[in-house]
Amino acid sequence: MEVTKPSHLAGKTISARLYVTVKALWKLSWFLHDFGYDPELLDREEVEERSLIGLRGVVKVSHTTWNGRTFQNLEAFAPAEPWNQFSLASQCSRAVEEVA
Repeated sequence: MEVTKPSHLAGKTISARLYVTVKALWKLSWFLHDFGYDPELLDREEVEERSLIGLRGVVKVSHTTWNGRTFQNLEAFAPAEPWNQFSLASQCSRAVEEVA
């Protein structure tokens, strides 16, 4: 994944794990849906590596240490578009507060 915001981290990459066990497949499906994966492929329960390129969304990451190794986990994720609208509204709200 490539970071686009915050700007001081733009262009950096992160790697995280998303479990693909039988019990966790719902989370993978949800992630792919939220990030704009091809709905037709999702309906057929197919994951095409080429179709993963360019997916966009917002993620919250956390760190876990297990057996002395540190991993980044995807704690939460959401589609990019609603988040952008929320982010812009929040920025406008802060600007109004600063002016007042």
